[in-house]
Amino acid sequence: MTETSGLQFVSPYAFEAMQKVDVMRLAALSDPELRLLLPCLVRMALCAPADQSNAWAQDKKLILRLLSGVEAVNSIVALLSVDFHALEQDARKEQQLRHKAGGSNGESILVSQLQHGLTLEFEHSDPLRRLRLSLSELLAIMNKVLMSMFCVDMNNPLVHFYFKRREAHYI
Repeated sequence: MTETSGLQFVSPYAFEAMQKVDVMRLAALSDPELRLLLPCLVRMALCAPADQSNAWAQDKKLILRLLSGVEAVNSIVALLSVDFHALEQDARKEQQLRHKAGGSNGESILVSQLQHGLTLEFEHSDPLRRLRLSLSELLAIMNKVLMSMFCVDMNNPLVHFYFKRREAHYI
């Protein structure tokens, strides 16, 4: 593993092992090096392979053995099982709802009523719920930024919206 001022990068050795799907070299990696490759390794182990050979079946078993000792794998597996298409559709509906409601945070398609505070809810939720909470918050922030880029002239009975200076150029 290569480290530059706090950032971690996959070593050339690990990259080459992944590129060539050299499972023996992958097995020789240190835990920190292996940790950087976890999402790729989980996908390799769980997705249906194009290679149906006996050799790949043996390599897959070795990959599964490597992954079995890492606790974070369960979280990655849970994220891989999320239906991202449905999540995207719900996020788009949420955007439309926020746009129609003028940015109010009353109703939400992504998040039903929170039982506890947002932080506690996030900590005690499953991965899909965490994604929904995060998306809902991101959309709320995006909406606030967008609304702050517009000024509202409340003195006008028709309430005109106009752009602030040149900031709207970045929308």
